[in-house]
Amino acid sequence: MSSIHDIKRENLIRKNSLIIKAALVCVVLAAIVDIVMKKDLAVILSIIIAGGAGVGIVSSMHYFKKGISLIPYLSILIVSIVIFVIMENSVSPTAYFLIYLVVAMAAIYMQRIILLLAFILGLAVITVFTYLHHGQLPLEMKNYVTIYLLYFLVTILLFFQLTLSNKLSEHIVSAQIETQLLLENNIKMKKTVQNSSTDLFSMIENVKQMSKENYEAAVEMSHSIAEISSGIQFQTDTVLDITHSLDRANGLTDRASMLIEKLHNDSIEAEQITEKGRSLVHHLRKDLEHSYNEMHKVYNEISSLADLVNETSHFSASIRAIAEQTNLLALNASIEAARAGESGKGFAVVAEEVRKLADTTGKTAKQITDNLNRIMMNTDETKNNVQLAGNKVSSNLTLSDETHGAFLDVHQKFSHLKEDISNYDSLTKDINESSKSISKSVNEFSAVIEQTCSALQELSATVGLQTQHHEHLVHAAANANNSMEELIKLQEK
Repeated sequence: MSSIHDIKRENLIRKNSLIIKAALVCVVLAAIVDIVMKKDLAVILSIIIAGGAGVGIVSSMHYFKKGISLIPYLSILIVSIVIFVIMENSVSPTAYFLIYLVVAMAAIYMQRIILLLAFILGLAVITVFTYLHHGQLPLEMKNYVTIYLLYFLVTILLFFQLTLSNKLSEHIVSAQIETQLLLENNIKMKKTVQNSSTDLFSMIENVKQMSKENYEAAVEMSHSIAEISSGIQFQTDTVLDITHSLDRANGLTDRASMLIEKLHNDSIEAEQITEKGRSLVHHLRKDLEHSYNEMHKVYNEISSLADLVNETSHFSASIRAIAEQTNLLALNASIEAARAGESGKGFAVVAEEVRKLADTTGKTAKQITDNLNRIMMNTDETKNNVQLAGNKVSSNLTLSDETHGAFLDVHQKFSHLKEDISNYDSLTKDINESSKSISKSVNEFSAVIEQTCSALQELSATVGLQTQHHEHLVHAAANANNSMEELIKLQEK
């Protein structure tokens, strides 16, 4: 936007151009009048040369932008001289009307000093012309008084008009300064909104990426639980085999003397199966511990996500506050434009555009706030589900430790069983009791396996629900991301 000084300078240059053209017309008109009046050639040439030289000097100053502020005074002086020459060459009462051209040209500049100079020069021309030709003019004293009175009245009216115009110019300049300040504030505010939108866009991108990673981790955890469930099913089948073996051992107790060797081999096989079961339970515990650690990481990441979303909501509130302030500024600007009248129409259009931008920014910020609130609700629900799943896994870890201890007991029992078989004669009854004890332990282990299987099913359902929540969270983050892209596009327009 051009400064006030530049606008005044350009306006002065345009007025100088108009006055120079008027002065040139006056010189040409004076020459034509002299020719029509059949004046001497010397007089005609003197007017053309002198007037043309004066106009040429002023035109050169205007063309080369030198002494621009002096051009109005020189032009008024040249026009006054030319008008006097025309009046001298056509002495009549109507010649007095030519002097109004001087003050009319001075009024174009809308400056008191120039108008005062034109008034003084015009008054001097009237006075000199009247003094030189009052004998030739068919006028009475009251006619001369009327001429002077009209001249004074016209000049006074021009001064009044100049005062009104100066006040209007001051109001226009004030309105332009306020417009410039408002535009500068709007530019600063736009930069602030752009920076906030860029930061918010980056944070939402991070939220979207973290949500996607959490979703993928939940899917992987679901697969891991499915594999653990398959392993438990295998353990269940193994326990069933152990039960069958124990049933056969109980049936063979009565024939222990004949089948001692076979029973010894069966005990060795049972010991190996028990070792395998203990190994499987050990791996199960590691998998459950890994799942618990992963859930703990997921819980921490979701907590960080919730904090980040909460912080993001504050940025959205700041955007809405800026939008409301912008709307208020636009309203004030519209009121000032209405006061300015016709000269404030352009300013009113700018204010309306600023208000529309503020409304669009406020609506977009509200949509972002709503999306972030939904994200926070889904995040809190996901945190609770992850915490519940972690508690389930912790319970399963405890059950796994108990199962591992049961397997250790079974292993010790089978070791004792081998020793008892070697001492069959004295320990047949102990073998029978140990077999019953083993059967009981295996049944308890089977019950533990069933509980573990049920817990894993609940954990699988929880992880599935968590996966759905993460999927909703990813969609919500994507919606927030789209909203931020639309906001940034609006700021770039």
